[in-house]
Amino acid sequence: MSQKLRKTIILNLRWHRRIGLSVVVMVIFLAITGLLLNHSPSLGLSKQSLKHQWLMDWYGFENDNLKPVERHGFNINEKWLSHSGHTELFLNSKPVANCQPPLLGAAHFQSLLLALCQDALVLLTPEGELVEKLDQLSGLPAGATALQVADQKILINTGNQTVSLDIDTLDLLPVDRHQKGWSMPTPLPAELVAQLDTRAERPGISMETLILDLHSGRFFGNAGVLFVDLIGLLVCLLALTGLWAWYSHNKLRKSGG
Repeated sequence: MSQKLRKTIILNLRWHRRIGLSVVVMVIFLAITGLLLNHSPSLGLSKQSLKHQWLMDWYGFENDNLKPVERHGFNINEKWLSHSGHTELFLNSKPVANCQPPLLGAAHFQSLLLALCQDALVLLTPEGELVEKLDQLSGLPAGATALQVADQKILINTGNQTVSLDIDTLDLLPVDRHQKGWSMPTPLPAELVAQLDTRAERPGISMETLILDLHSGRFFGNAGVLFVDLIGLLVCLLALTGLWAWYSHNKLRKSGG
């Protein structure tokens, strides 16, 4: 009995060593990345942006300068409203608000500049100070596609109908007559395009995102996730074989073998 148990222990230890050697590098790697992620706020990993071209290609960003600015905008009282194509709304070359592209329309109403983005109607002072940002929760009609000011009314086209927006009460009233003269984009001046190009910043991958994707295996797609899962299973097996080795050795020692 003790001889059979001894052979079992030897076989178990061999597999324990093999499994341990096969996962040791990955276990150390996962431990280091786990520690880094655990202390990410204090290390500021989310604020460190990586913009290497090979990394951008790996994550699927297009290599056409990522179209940092649109070449069209809206000329309102000799001032240009345009969108970066990412999140920034510009008054001339100054970023004034964040909203989702595209910029659908712009107009002047009383002492305000209006900019209609995909997700919001942005209200600005002539100097570009943000006054208000109206989304669907605060009264902006769903599916807005165009904007104009006519007869001192803010008119918004939703595709199916035209509505008038009361800027004070945020009430929407349908407009019966067919409207023309919706604001249309025009090419930006070359000088302004050059200024926007110098300001445009291509997106990057944060250090935190990269470490998290490496830690989980997502950096290498589905195969990477499955590989990390396999490492996890092998670590569990390593723990079980270690526990079995301890139990068997203890049993053998008590039996006097």
